[in-house]
Amino acid sequence: MMIAANKPPTFGLETPIDGGYGSCGYGYGCGPAPHQKRKLNNPIDEVQELRDTKKRMKIQNDKMKLVCGSCYCPKDNPKKPLGEDAHFISHFAQTIGVADGVGGWARKGIDAGEYARGIMNHAKETATHMAAIGAHPVDARKVLNEAYENNADVQGSSTACILSFDKERGSLHAVNVGDSGFMLFREAMCVYISPTQQRRFNCPYQLGNHVHSDRPDAAEEFEVEDMMPGDIIVLGSDGLLDNMFVSEIEEVLVAFNKVSGGRDCDCQELASTIAAVALFNSEDEDNVTPFQMAAEKAGVEHIGGKIDRHHVVVVAFVVAART
Repeated sequence: MMIAANKPPTFGLETPIDGGYGSCGYGYGCGPAPHQKRKLNNPIDEVQELRDTKKRMKIQNDKMKLVCGSCYCPKDNPKKPLGEDAHFISHFAQTIGVADGVGGWARKGIDAGEYARGIMNHAKETATHMAAIGAHPVDARKVLNEAYENNADVQGSSTACILSFDKERGSLHAVNVGDSGFMLFREAMCVYISPTQQRRFNCPYQLGNHVHSDRPDAAEEFEVEDMMPGDIIVLGSDGLLDNMFVSEIEEVLVAFNKVSGGRDCDCQELASTIAAVALFNSEDEDNVTPFQMAAEKAGVEHIGGKIDRHHVVVVAFVVAART
């Protein structure tokens, strides 16, 4: 999906979202603006308890499922109309993923997008097969391992982040290689951010088949417990994380909550809106971005946003219909 960005989206409200200041991506951690920064040593413990205890007990006893929407804004390149990012969504397997092909391969005449698409296609096939033979939940690390092995003949390299939802336990299992990642929002507040893997500024860990590439065993693996209906996951490549502060995404969620009037989240519309803001920020030379702040910390001069691909997958956790 291509998005034109000649003005900032207003989300159906009278005023556009203000820019924010914070730090996100490239090893410096995502976070809201400094005056709002929350220390998340044990992020799930930081989540506010619901005021109504009975309501919380009822919610925890309900089975949930994830529903998803996505938006991808590739760079305008006629030679690579599909871009270099890829993702998959398997509602059947309750598993999602995103991959970001490393663009530096273009100097060698290699389209890293093919590698990223291969990883995601194989991941979806593997997750769907696991679910079909009764694997509940799907093991995200096994999905990554098999996708990598099945992509052995493709040149290039890519980051990868795969998430699997355990409906029985209400928990999220994730594996991540590189600087793609996800954020968990509860009641429009960010309560968890996946860590970034990089060796130095602008040099993420990356899966590939060449001698210096990383293997799936380099992936960080983590589990987020106590997911609740209404929780929102925003999964994205660095094109999102480099150009939007967490506080900006929180503002988008607040605006959506006001417009929706309590209805279930429209994940497709939300993903498109977040991607549009990221795209606008990337082209705004006067806007302070997470990438600019990370560059300054690394001693690299950079002003404004980072022109890149913007890939966003939004996941909402809703109560599953009882059968």
